[in-house]
Amino acid sequence: MKKQLVVIITMGLFIIKTTAQETFMDVVINYTPTSLNYGDNNKELKDFKKGYWGLQAGASFQAGISEYFSLVPELYFVMKGGRLENNNPLTGQETKIRFNTLDLPVMARLHLCNLYVNAGPVISYNISGRLKTESNELLPGGKSKMEFGSELGTYSRWDAGLQFGMGYEFKFKKSRLLLDLRYHYGMVDIGNGADMYNRYFNMNILLSKKWKKNPLEKKKSRDLVFWEAYDEQLANPLK
Repeated sequence: MKKQLVVIITMGLFIIKTTAQETFMDVVINYTPTSLNYGDNNKELKDFKKGYWGLQAGASFQAGISEYFSLVPELYFVMKGGRLENNNPLTGQETKIRFNTLDLPVMARLHLCNLYVNAGPVISYNISGRLKTESNELLPGGKSKMEFGSELGTYSRWDAGLQFGMGYEFKFKKSRLLLDLRYHYGMVDIGNGADMYNRYFNMNILLSKKWKKNPLEKKKSRDLVFWEAYDEQLANPLK
């Protein structure tokens, strides 16, 4: 019985190691909506909040690990932010906030045929930003560059949070097209006490080409040699 159990476990491990998701490099150039969450003030500002549409460009690398699992590091440049309409209770005038950001998510992806679900942490770095206000009968308008620091009245350079969502892949002979739906949940108050978080849904369309060589292939080959030798030893214990 013990020998049979060892054989079953060995076969299971062998199957995992001999089948793996394919490896792809995805290129992203997208025009995507983002929005800001204002913490305790978010409910009060709900009727005044508008999203911000901006450029997203970068790359995503899917490294296949097993038949149903892959690891997906990504790097994007994203223009993100939000807009508040005139007479809002926070600024009193129409206000546009824009961040120019580098996002680095690392996603764990579970594949279910052509569907997948993924989730993982994301670290962001705000390169620059701009604040624009429109004049009204009470307040003057203007434009200003964001100041970054840790004091109230400045903005945080660093942001961190979680991304999670799902997608569908359309497979072709040497490439694929991905439709990716994702929620970005920012956990850092980038307003340094002003209650401001990057939280938004976005949709990406990614065109990708199959990577010629899986970066885990060399390691897998060594594992195969080991498991083949181990199976042979189990089958011929006296050899």
